[in-house]
Formats: sequence, structure tokens, C-alpha cells
Amino acid sequence: MNIEGVLEEGLRLKGVDVVELVAVRQREELTRFTGGRIHQNVATEGVVLYARAWVEGRFGVAETNDLSPGGLKEALRQAARIARAQGSPAGYWPPEPKPIAAVAADDEATWAATPEERAALVARAVKEPNSLGFNASGSLSTGGMEVWVLSSKGVEAHHRGSQARFITVITGRKQGSGYAEFSSTSLSDLRPEEVASRALKKAADSENRIPIEPGEYTVVLEPPAVATLLGMLSYMGFSARAVLEGRSFLCDRFGERLVSELVTVYDDGLDERTLPLPFDFEGMPKKRVYFFRGGVAEGVVHDCRTAALMGAESTGHALPPPYSTYSPMPMHIVLAPGGATLEELIAGVEQGLLVTRFHYARAVDPRRAMMTMMTRDGTFLIQDGKITQAVEDLRVTESGLRALAGVEAVGRDPSLITGGEGFGGYLVPPLRIARFTFTGRTERV
Repeated sequence: MNIEGVLEEGLRLKGVDVVELVAVRQREELTRFTGGRIHQNVATEGVVLYARAWVEGRFGVAETNDLSPGGLKEALRQAARIARAQGSPAGYWPPEPKPIAAVAADDEATWAATPEERAALVARAVKEPNSLGFNASGSLSTGGMEVWVLSSKGVEAHHRGSQARFITVITGRKQGSGYAEFSSTSLSDLRPEEVASRALKKAADSENRIPIEPGEYTVVLEPPAVATLLGMLSYMGFSARAVLEGRSFLCDRFGERLVSELVTVYDDGLDERTLPLPFDFEGMPKKRVYFFRGGVAEGVVHDCRTAALMGAESTGHALPPPYSTYSPMPMHIVLAPGGATLEELIAGVEQGLLVTRFHYARAVDPRRAMMTMMTRDGTFLIQDGKITQAVEDLRVTESGLRALAGVEAVGRDPSLITGGEGFGGYLVPPLRIARFTFTGRTERV
């Protein structure tokens, strides 16, 4: 189907001031496995069109997957009807076109990978766990996302990116479990044996867990755990909308040193080590935005609405219309690496914990960056610089700002952690944090 032709046809709608069209094509083919065997192959592909019509400063949005001429016209008419029904103007106006950089993110072999190719990679991943009697579960997905943004004001943006994502949870004969993941724009980068081996070691080492008392511990967070920590901070405070509404922990604190000087965190949609996307869903070019630079609070991300309301410029971080409640939002968060290996981070801990990842993360108090979550799939006691024992999972209740203020060392080797959305992710190294608060533990009955 000629998506560009369909969109061009939509721009000729009469009776509205401005038309904006966003088309998102997503392709995902997924191979799932458990018990060391493949049990499911699924594939989805489709295009969704979002039509935004502007009438006298008001706008309406309609969504459709009917890309016939009739379906497109009906979506635009519906968007126009919604615009006319709005009670007050939006407070901003659709943007003028701006230059957009090109980024390399499309690997055809990954986009078109076959079930047989994925099966061969899964077979390599589960070989060792199967031979040792461990249960390997997880999935390998391939495909990608293609985005078009056009407007009657002259905005024209197009990007196609591929993604391969492999995740595995390996469990033991008793209670051990381990987790590992891999993401890239290219399936050829995947070494399934290496990913599975990391999870297998954690599962084997955590077969016998001991309970420990909640409290304050020095921690080494591996990249999946760091990604969750930064993801919660992003959700609570890195958006201009959160500042505008007075709920961000950054309100009235820009220019202050809020975290360790070892911490530099920014968003960069052009970083080809992530799953890059060079523009947002308003067709605006993405800019690098620093949240913390050398520990100092510096900025937040904007879309056209927050930029107009706050006297700023869009940084290219508008989300697609269904997620406008959360827009703008960072999508390519990078934590600048340090110089330590994971082994060196662990060696610097006299008494503490190694955390593989968190789950069930929830915001508690956004103004204080307070969050709660649970450890999962590999939590280990560190004594005198060495991992000595697996421990039962613990609940965290902690301020992300306080945690980052206590960063003692930053790892040198970043990993890409994604959620499988087709773009973005977290490019993060491991961290050592001096004080991290655990407020509860799991109980086995």
C-alpha cells in the first residue's frame, strides 16, 4: 500500500484550517518458549492512522485502520467534528516544518526474519539449560516500526527502524531464577548462548536463598534495574508537562545539584546505540535534552503544547495521539558511563546487595521522586567485595533522587534495555549506590 499517497490525499480535506496526519506501521513476529521448547509463534502487522484536524485554534483527533479513501475521509470528518465541539482553543498551533537528521536504524534481515531463523537462535539459547535440567522460558521477537508524519503546513517526516528483542527467565529445580535480555536494531548482533548463560548462572546461584532483614544497604544495580529506576524518574519528573502541572521533583530546582556529580542523564533520539527515532509524532526533530549534567538539574522535554505554554521550544518529544495525556515524554534515555567494570563495582562493597532487576514499580510521591518496587530473578548478598549468597526478594521504597545522590561509581559498559515498543529504550551501565532502602521482604509459606 502507498502510505505516502494516502496521506497526501488526506491533506486536501476542505473546511479545516490545518490537517496533521500520523501513520504508524508496526510489524512483530514473536517466538515464545518454555520448558526449553518453543510453544508458540505469532505474527502481527498493521497500520494505524491518526488524523488531527484544526478549526479556529481547536483540534480533534480520530483514529482508524481503514486506509481506503472513504475511511480516511471519514476519520478526517470525525476529527473536524470533534474540533468544532471543543469548548476552548488548544493554546498552541501546529508547528512549521524543520530539518530532520537521518539515522541508521533499519536492517531488512531483522524486519523480515523467519520463524525458522528465530527457532534456530532459541535452540542455541536453551541447549545448556536443558542439559542441566533447568527451565528456560522467554521470547524472541523481530520486526520493527515505520512512522510517517505529514501536515498541511508542510511537515514531512518518515522513519523506518527494525528491532530484535530476546528475553529469558531461567528457573532451577528448587527456587532459583535468573533473568537476561538483549535488544538491537540488528538480529545478527544476538548471541543467544551468552544471554542465556547470564540468566542460567543467576538461576543456579540462587537455588538456595536466605531471608535477610529489610533496611538500608549499599547496592550494585545491573542495567535492567537501573532502567526501571530511571524509567520511574522519567515518568514522574522529566516531562515539561509534569513541571507545568507542579508535580515534578524538578519544580523550582533547575540549576541545583540534586544527584551525584558522577551522574549525567540525557535523552537522545539520534543515538544509534538505542532504537533511534529522529523526530516525534508532531514531526519535530529530536534534540538532546540533559536532565542531570554532572549531577546538576538542567532540563525537561517539550512538545509543541508545553513549549507554547512555557515560552520554550519543542525538543521533539510529543507522543502519538492516544498517549497525549502523558506527552511529552523521553523515549531514548542514556546514562553516561563511568570507568568501572561490574566486578569492580562489586569489589567496592563491604556489605550490600546485587540486584538484577525490579518489577511492579509504582510512583508513591512524585514531588519527592518516591517509588516502590520489588527485586526479582537474582538478588544476592555481597560481603567483603564478593557475592556470597542469594537472598529472598525484597520490596524497595526509595526516592530516585536520593538513590542517584548516593551513586559512588558508574559502570563502563552500557546495555540497551527496551520494552519492545519498537523505538527508544534505556542505554544504561550498572551503578553502585551507597544507600538504598528496602522496606519489606517476601515470605515463603
